[in-house]
Amino acid sequence: MKNLLLSLITLIAFVGCETTTSDVQKEPETPPTPPAEEPAIVVDIDESRLTEYQVIYSIRPKDKEAFYYCDVMSKTRFETADINTVKAEFDTALRNYAEMTGDTYEAVCEQMLFKGDTEEFVSDAGYRADTDFVIYTFYWTEGELNTEDIYITEFRTPSHRLSSESVAITFESVDPYEMTVKCVPTANVERYYYYFAETAKVEAMLAELEDENAYMSYHAMNVGTQKSGEQTLPQKGLKPETSYTALVMAVDKSGYRMQTSAVQTTPAVSQNSRIESELFETLLGEWSGVQTIYDGYAEPAENQFTVNIVAGVEDYDYNYRDNNQLLALVDGWCNVAYYSVTNLIEYEIEDPELKWGPKWILDIAEGDVITIDGQAHHPVVGWQFFGNSFILSANSSTGEFALDTTLNVTLSEDGNTLTISSPLEGYYPSLGYNFQDIAWMAQGFGLTDIVLTRK
Repeated sequence: MKNLLLSLITLIAFVGCETTTSDVQKEPETPPTPPAEEPAIVVDIDESRLTEYQVIYSIRPKDKEAFYYCDVMSKTRFETADINTVKAEFDTALRNYAEMTGDTYEAVCEQMLFKGDTEEFVSDAGYRADTDFVIYTFYWTEGELNTEDIYITEFRTPSHRLSSESVAITFESVDPYEMTVKCVPTANVERYYYYFAETAKVEAMLAELEDENAYMSYHAMNVGTQKSGEQTLPQKGLKPETSYTALVMAVDKSGYRMQTSAVQTTPAVSQNSRIESELFETLLGEWSGVQTIYDGYAEPAENQFTVNIVAGVEDYDYNYRDNNQLLALVDGWCNVAYYSVTNLIEYEIEDPELKWGPKWILDIAEGDVITIDGQAHHPVVGWQFFGNSFILSANSSTGEFALDTTLNVTLSEDGNTLTISSPLEGYYPSLGYNFQDIAWMAQGFGLTDIVLTRK
């Protein structure tokens, strides 16, 4: 009995000693760290395709039904930018566009803002090497944004690296007023941007850019026309004895870029043998013009205008007679008003001697044959925002322009009526322009011949 009691006391003492020791040594438990909350808009950058000039990213918002805004800005600029000002200016643009198009604000937001997941969005203009950038996003809500409303993802562009691909540029069929440019890219060129202009203008444009890589970064996309594969590009309406540059910026399939150029000078015009004709005197004077035209918007209508046939003008020094030509000054054809060189100088238009008009050049050949060039050699007018326009043969039904024709000018037996017509059936004299080397567009399709009646 004594031994049993001693054993129980020993066991109690041991248990009490264990409990006390455990209580003293036990550390207070640290609560587990909760996982970081995922942003309301997540942006993932494809690092494998990040280049000096290109970032590809995917956007995944939590709210798949809400509109959101996303853009990229250099980190330096972002740190001083007022995003609420950016938001307000974009909102004004949305509302103005809705008013202009007649769409609802909601419909315009559908077009201009992001919604739902956006996969592999390509942003490839305005970047430069070794620079920190910020992709910033926010849900499109009313009122001002707070800092926590803007979700930021940063990246840094890699160092400068030129593409090893190239585009060969050659010139064919060069004459005083036109040439053909051929572009042949190597196999791994995905796309390229083609720009053609007088060499002096190309050099001035490049000199005005902020650095030597700015053209590859963004400006090629502003002024160039996107092309792919081998291209044969006719260039019309050129000036004799003038240097022209074809400038190409190419993007390869890995996103790397290069630029190249080639220069070609147009030859001089061959001097025509002077011919004698009474038409150089009898055609002079004022004429009333009429033609049914269609501008692509309003219903076809009869267009009435005036034409003054002259030997030359005082404010442009050129001897038309030595080239067997007369000049027709045209006011109101296709609803385009006439402006002289002097008028354009007063309006401070650049290069007014190249842009005045509208005007037609009447060519007179042996046998009193009268024609007007229809091959875009001589601009009719050049002061409008889309550049030079020309008198050309066009078919309004198909929208096609014939760029290799000469327009016929027929004088009536009594000498009081001139009829200007196309040699092609279904085609009529029209006013057209080359839209960014993409297509020829009509400022006015002719639906009838032009008839001039002496006043």
